[in-house]
Amino acid sequence: MTGSATTRQVPVNQSSSSGFIGRAILVLIISFIVYSLLSAYFPASTDSIAPDESGSLKEDQVSLVTSAVAFENDRLKVYRTVSSNSGKIKKKSELIGEFSLAWSGEKLSVQSKSDQQPSSSRPTDARDLSITWSNGGSSLTVTTLPQSFINSRFLSCHRAVLTTAAKESASLCLELPAASVYGGGAAFDQRWPINSQSMPSQAYVSNDFAELTGAKRSDLWGGFVERLWLTSRGLLVHVDDATPLSVGQEADRRLCLTATPDDEAYLWRSNPRDYLNVTICAADSAKEAYLAAHSWLYTRPTSSPDRRMLREPIWCTWARHKTAVAQSDVESLANDVTRLGFPASQIEIDDRYTINYGDLAWDPIKFPNPAEMTAKLKYIGHRVTTWIVPFFNKNTSAYDEAAAAGYLLIERVNDNNNRSADILWWQGVGGQLDPTNPSAVSWFANRLARFRQQFGIESFKFDAGEVYYLRGARTQAPLEAPMQFTTAYVQQVAAKFGGAVEVRAGYRTHAGCYRMFDKDSHWGGRNGLRSIVPNALMLSMAGYHFVMPDMIGGNAYSEDSMEGARPERELYIRWMQLSSFLPIVQFSIAPWDYDQEVTDIALKTLKLRAEVYIPALEAALTQLFSTGEPVTRPLWWASDGTVDDVRLWTVDDQFLVGDSLLVAPVIRQSSVARDILLPSGRWKDGYSGRLVDGPLLLKDHPAKLDMVPHFIRV
Repeated sequence: MTGSATTRQVPVNQSSSSGFIGRAILVLIISFIVYSLLSAYFPASTDSIAPDESGSLKEDQVSLVTSAVAFENDRLKVYRTVSSNSGKIKKKSELIGEFSLAWSGEKLSVQSKSDQQPSSSRPTDARDLSITWSNGGSSLTVTTLPQSFINSRFLSCHRAVLTTAAKESASLCLELPAASVYGGGAAFDQRWPINSQSMPSQAYVSNDFAELTGAKRSDLWGGFVERLWLTSRGLLVHVDDATPLSVGQEADRRLCLTATPDDEAYLWRSNPRDYLNVTICAADSAKEAYLAAHSWLYTRPTSSPDRRMLREPIWCTWARHKTAVAQSDVESLANDVTRLGFPASQIEIDDRYTINYGDLAWDPIKFPNPAEMTAKLKYIGHRVTTWIVPFFNKNTSAYDEAAAAGYLLIERVNDNNNRSADILWWQGVGGQLDPTNPSAVSWFANRLARFRQQFGIESFKFDAGEVYYLRGARTQAPLEAPMQFTTAYVQQVAAKFGGAVEVRAGYRTHAGCYRMFDKDSHWGGRNGLRSIVPNALMLSMAGYHFVMPDMIGGNAYSEDSMEGARPERELYIRWMQLSSFLPIVQFSIAPWDYDQEVTDIALKTLKLRAEVYIPALEAALTQLFSTGEPVTRPLWWASDGTVDDVRLWTVDDQFLVGDSLLVAPVIRQSSVARDILLPSGRWKDGYSGRLVDGPLLLKDHPAKLDMVPHFIRV
């Protein structure tokens, strides 16, 4: 094993005495030989398989996973048994998760139960079992789901339903100390894993951080809120769409799921249900839990976004020009990109190129000849996309037309007037498109199609779409669940315009590029550079693979406005390097806005992306479409369920691209070296070409300003 001369290598479980290691190995070899000889003559009737620290077994050892539930000491406990297919049945029954129950009424006690109640020593069999615990007015019923329903030998599931008496509430709380937990919703202060995150209990719907300030941003879920969590112990938790779900979290203690039918977000539903419906599954590993969830509970994408958008960066006007953007700015940006030899998938014209919000009419002063502009850009090889919102301010003809036709969200009142609701958004007050109304969607899509054809526009950046904008408003027809509003906006509106679209919210959707919420230009984890890897991994676990970490360097906002100084030089470079190893790259503030060295580093980094990242991405896409494995993966994925080092579960500043590429970006200020944790396998340093064998911790690995530390599996 060789390594960089300037890197200190610390093998996992390193001994202080090589002599001791040699003697220990000799003893192990002799013990193994003796054991093998004895086993041949005295085979045991049953054996146990000792899992690694994750409680997992390698896939080729597993033939069946079964689980059992028990109500012990006021907690619902989940046990897992894994059977081997290598001859004799081998079992290992262990506790992999537990839930506490929080009740506003009386303490829950066992009033009735099946005589087939599972226990820690006897797993459930293939029969349907139903167990009920109650206190008279409230109850918890757990049912075993038949294997034929789940259709996966690597998953064993139960359905837990909590019902409560009137004016009472009940929560099922996953105890966090038992394992590392992944998934759930996007957060302003994103953590990976989510154990250390805090969030007050609230309706589990998508929000717009831009409409909030200060600490309030950290108190709301973001634009992506999937009802799916999994743990390092192979536990999977999923909440039914029809549950009026609120989610809260106490850092390092518990994640609580509560049915809150009286919350404003759930008052207008087509089929109101007041109970909490949770599916709890056991898998043989976190990896298998993910794969099973995204083949059984979710659909996976069957095609990628626009391939040019994956290969080449987007150049957006927003952070560089904000709402002052003009035709001359767009043409100058495109010319500079071409002149300096930068690749580009598209030039994106952001807010504000129209006179009024809602009317698709170019501002004649700022954009005197938009058709000529797009023709010029196409001539030098650039496609053009523009920014779109689903809002129509009241001073527009589009608002009048949409309101008269019933295409807008309406007031949440119990009368038959169907008045258009006034929606307060970040650029005024107006109406909002109802994406669940087919006639409204057709009208809106036709307007965009005409605009697209008239001015040579390739596609659109669709902003908003969060349930946040349903406050005080509703769709014409009630929804089973409010998050279907976001689904409709993405699938019924944005997805109509091809693979080059960009959206910032989603729920069970696959359409184009998914943009992280506007990032702030600082180094920290509270929506700054350090939040990007946790955000990317969270979105990946939620099923969003084609992620863009917003604009390189952030949005250059100040504390209290959208106008601020451009990001500091080093921050910009490190942000660019990290972005270049994620699926979609977006520039706004340009490298040449700094100096020649930054420009040179940018060109070098994009060349590295083309030569190293893109081949790994293409291979990962093939796997995604065939097996469902994510593109951007946590470090623990590399071990195929067998984790040699428990630190892999909590690494939040490294990631994998498919099977072959490990990336360790620099995200700390003034750093020219960093520690890198390598999983099992042989890895080649992307710069020196030297080979190292994992599991291994590399201390102070070189990471000069123009370097993105990365390793290739060999």
